[in-house]
Amino acid sequence: MKTESGKIIASPMGRRGLLKAGAGAAALLAMPGIVGRALADDELKIGWVRPLTGPLASSFEALYAAGDIALDEINEAGGILGRRLVKVEIDDAAAPANQPIVMRELIHQGVKFVVGPVGSSQTLASLAVSTPAQVIQSGYITASEGGDGERYPYHYQCVFTVDAQAVKYAEYISQRTEHRRVGILVEDSAAGTSVLSAMQTELPAAGLEIVGEHVAPMRSTDMTSFLRALRSAGAEALCVFVSNNIDVTQFFVGLQRLNWQPTVVGHTGLTFAAAEGSVPDGARFPDAYAALYESLTYTDDSEPNERVRAYIRKIMALNLPPAALPPAATSPYYDFLHVLKHAIEQTNSLETPVIKEYLDQLTDYDGMFGSMAFTAQNHTGYGPEAAAMGQVFAEPHPLLDEYMGLFRPRG
Repeated sequence: MKTESGKIIASPMGRRGLLKAGAGAAALLAMPGIVGRALADDELKIGWVRPLTGPLASSFEALYAAGDIALDEINEAGGILGRRLVKVEIDDAAAPANQPIVMRELIHQGVKFVVGPVGSSQTLASLAVSTPAQVIQSGYITASEGGDGERYPYHYQCVFTVDAQAVKYAEYISQRTEHRRVGILVEDSAAGTSVLSAMQTELPAAGLEIVGEHVAPMRSTDMTSFLRALRSAGAEALCVFVSNNIDVTQFFVGLQRLNWQPTVVGHTGLTFAAAEGSVPDGARFPDAYAALYESLTYTDDSEPNERVRAYIRKIMALNLPPAALPPAATSPYYDFLHVLKHAIEQTNSLETPVIKEYLDQLTDYDGMFGSMAFTAQNHTGYGPEAAAMGQVFAEPHPLLDEYMGLFRPRG
């Protein structure tokens, strides 16, 4: 189905619907104007997969802001090989079941480079189609398998993974606290499953005892029962991977109900709780830390550099809701578009196998959040060294005020 603006909307459908859609995709896409006007020879198509409809449309919108900033920067600098980047935007409704038909539609339009989708489950479903078509793609996926260069040779992960987060969780608890008994709470998602596996390895390796594990449904209305069980099991610290705002709120509200303030380390999304009005004052406590890029943290002796500050000012200028600023700033799409421009211009080619060969030997690329590198086997650009634990509920500081909480004190 298409909207008045010409954008494609892929409605959720079952297996039978997908089969029918796949068989009829060519006829559908041959219709004039299905994705808007035809592109000129001096333009380069960039697939842009994001939810324009559905319950996650508003939540995910900010995650593409960094990509828009990069696209504008690249076009203002003359594009890529003299070609202006033009988005071919398509609605996936954030549904994993929609991803195959969405990707087939983009491929039919001759798109070779794709931004999105958001979500580990969504991205993995998309890669089933984009990989054999040799489409170079970057989804917002933190599940570690998204960086498997042998399984997904054309997908490039421009964000640190759940494996890196698990390393940081274990380091913080083992090195900064007296606690040794740890409880785990993760969301029911591909990323949640991946980080649970990583924590089952990293925590014992750091000398920590796992006393309980729970998987909570996403968009939970109450997490108190999971937290009560972990407290009863003797947990002194919690490793928490919940990524959406509803679950973050319910996590901290649940701790408040139990009057429990364990050491908490967790997903970047925990910083949502620091936004004004997101959780009651009684749910805020100092010993809660989220995995962030180290370049977005500060200490008494180290502050963010001017390049990162200028980027953050561009994010702030978009006038997004305060709670949307952290996920907008840390989206992988800024780095992906810039590293793609670099690879295309170094190879002087738009052929994806040629670009892939170059990227698979890339080292010491100056990404926004640190040094990036890829190999043929490892397509995750940022490793654990790019991450740090940042305090969720921080004391007043000039950097907090000036940059709306996007820079946080390092744990």
